[in-house]
Amino acid sequence: MSQIKVMDENLSNKIAAGEVVEKTSSVVKELVENSIDAGSTSIEISLINAGKDEIKVKDNGCGMDREDAKNCFLPHATSKIKNENDLYFISTLGFRGEALPSIASVSEVVMETCKDKESTKVIINGGKIENITEGSITEGTVFTVKNLFYNTPARLKFMKSFYSEQGSVVSLIEKIALSHPEISFTLKSEDKEIIKTTGSNDLLKTIHEIYGYQVSKNMEYIKGENLDYEIDGYVSNINVVKSTKKDMITIVNGRIVNNQYLNKVIKEAYHTFLMIDKYPITIIRINTDPTIIDVNIHPTKQDIKFGKMDSLEELLFSLIRDKLNGIENIKIAIDRDEEDYEYDLNEGLILNDDINSKLNETIIKEDKPKPIIEEQVINFYAGENEEIYNATTSKEEKPTLIHPVGLAFGTYLFAQDDENVYMIDIHAANERINYERFLKELKELKITTTDLLVPVTIEFTKAEYDKLLEKKDLINELGITFNEFGTNTIRITSHPTWLLEGYEEESLKRIFDLIVSLDKDFDRVKFNEQLSINLACKMSVKANTNIGIDEQEVLVNRLFKCSFPYTCPHGRPTIIKYSLYDMEKLFKRKVNE
Repeated sequence: MSQIKVMDENLSNKIAAGEVVEKTSSVVKELVENSIDAGSTSIEISLINAGKDEIKVKDNGCGMDREDAKNCFLPHATSKIKNENDLYFISTLGFRGEALPSIASVSEVVMETCKDKESTKVIINGGKIENITEGSITEGTVFTVKNLFYNTPARLKFMKSFYSEQGSVVSLIEKIALSHPEISFTLKSEDKEIIKTTGSNDLLKTIHEIYGYQVSKNMEYIKGENLDYEIDGYVSNINVVKSTKKDMITIVNGRIVNNQYLNKVIKEAYHTFLMIDKYPITIIRINTDPTIIDVNIHPTKQDIKFGKMDSLEELLFSLIRDKLNGIENIKIAIDRDEEDYEYDLNEGLILNDDINSKLNETIIKEDKPKPIIEEQVINFYAGENEEIYNATTSKEEKPTLIHPVGLAFGTYLFAQDDENVYMIDIHAANERINYERFLKELKELKITTTDLLVPVTIEFTKAEYDKLLEKKDLINELGITFNEFGTNTIRITSHPTWLLEGYEEESLKRIFDLIVSLDKDFDRVKFNEQLSINLACKMSVKANTNIGIDEQEVLVNRLFKCSFPYTCPHGRPTIIKYSLYDMEKLFKRKVNE
C-alpha cells in the first residue's frame, strides 16, 4: 500500500506558517508590507495583549475586489509575479503568496477591503473561509487577526511575554517607518499611541520622530553612487552610540534587510572612531537594479544576496569614512559604559565650536619652530620640518588658548581656557597623536630608511618564516630590508626612520607579527591602519606616568593638531569638557533657570 500522501491544503499552510509566522511581529510585518505594496500613504496598526489577542492593520491602499479578496488566501496566490522571469525583477516587498494563507491557518481572520466602491468582508477561521459578505469600509483594507496560534498549542506555548512581543512590533514599525518616510505610520497598543510619524517624506524628520532630538541632531547625511549602486541616508557621529547593532538599519530597494556583511562594512568604517563593543545608528538606503540582488534566499526575506559586492563595499565604506573624517567642530562627550550614551550637548561635556576656531587661528599665527622636548617621555615622532611647541614660550606665542594646569593620578591631564575645563587622558591622547603620525608615514610613497650599525636578528617558527618570505615584497615596501640568516631566522639591516629610537626591535616584531597574521584577501589600507594602531598603543606614554609641564603643553598642542583628536584609535574618548557654567552649577553657584 502506498505510504506517500499529498498533504491537504490546511496542513501545508500550517507548516508554511512555521517559517513565515514566528511571533506577533511576523504577522504585523507581512500585513504592513502588503499595505505598502498596495500604495498606501497611511497605515495604522493596533494591538491587544501585544497582538496575541488581536492585531489590526488598516490602510488606505488600492484595496481588492471580491474575487481577489477570496483568492488572496489561496496558497501561492499573488498579484506580484506572473512567471519565472519576474523573479529577477522583484520590486515589491511581498511576492511568494505564502503570508496570508499561513496567517489565516493559525488564527481567526476578518478582512474588509474596498476597490472601486465595492466593499467585501471575508471571515476565516483556522484557514477555512466561513463567510464572504458585503463590507462596510469605503477605502483601503482593514485586516484583523485574532487569537493567534489558537489551533497550534505547541507554537502558542513558545510565545514570549507581553513586553517582549510588543517590543518586537515596536522595533519593526520603527524600521519600516524609516524605510518609507513618505508613509504615515501609527502604532497603538491597548488604544495607547506608541509611534506616530507624519509621512512627510523627509528621512531626517522621521528619524526625529522615531529617535528624538538628541539623535536627529547628531546624524550626518551621506550620498553617493557608482555604476552599480546608489546610496544615501544618515549615519550618527560619535556623540550617539549604542551597545548593540540593532539600530544599524539597511534598506535595499525599499526592503529592510539584515545582512551581516554589510553590518561588518559599516562597523569597519567606524574603526578608530568607536570602541570595539559600541555601534552607531545608521539608516542607509541602497538602490540598485533588481537583477543585481536576490531577495528569494530567506523565508522571511530579511536577508538578500548581492552581486558585485566589492563595488557596494567600496562605495559604502568610503561614504561613511569620508563623512566621519570631514565632520568639523564635532562635539565630544563622555563615554558611559553602563548605558547607551545619547547626550544633551547643551549641558556641557563637549568640545565647542569656538575652541576649534580659536585653535586654528592661533596655530596659523605660530611660525617660529620650537625646540624638541625629551622624546623618551612622550613620543611625538616629529618630522624634519614639523614643529614641536615648547611651554617656555611667552603667553603671546603659545600655539593654543588651552593650557595645562596639572595631572591627576598620573593619568588625566587637566587643562583650561577662559571658559572651559578639559580632562584629557594622556595615554589615549598620545595614542591618537602617534597613530596619525604612523598612518601618515605609511601612506608616503617615498620612505626614508636608515641602516643599522648592528643588524637585528629575529627567529620565527617555520610557518611564520615561510609567510615572511612570501610577503618579502610587502616588507621591503615598508622600508625594511632583511636577508635569511640561519634556520628560520632573518637579519634586518635597515628600517624606516619613523621607528622610535630604542624601540626598533620591538616595533619590527610587531610589524612581522601583523604580516604573519594576514589572510589571503590583503588590503593595504586596512593593514596600514592596523599597524598604526598596534605601534601607537605600545609606543605611547602609559597611564600613571607623571609628565612635566613641558610635556603637558606639548601633548595639548600636538593633540589639537591631529585631524581627529577626539578619540584614541580604539574609539575611547580623549577629551571631556566642562564649561564654566557647568562647574558653577555643580558647586551651586548657579541654579537652573
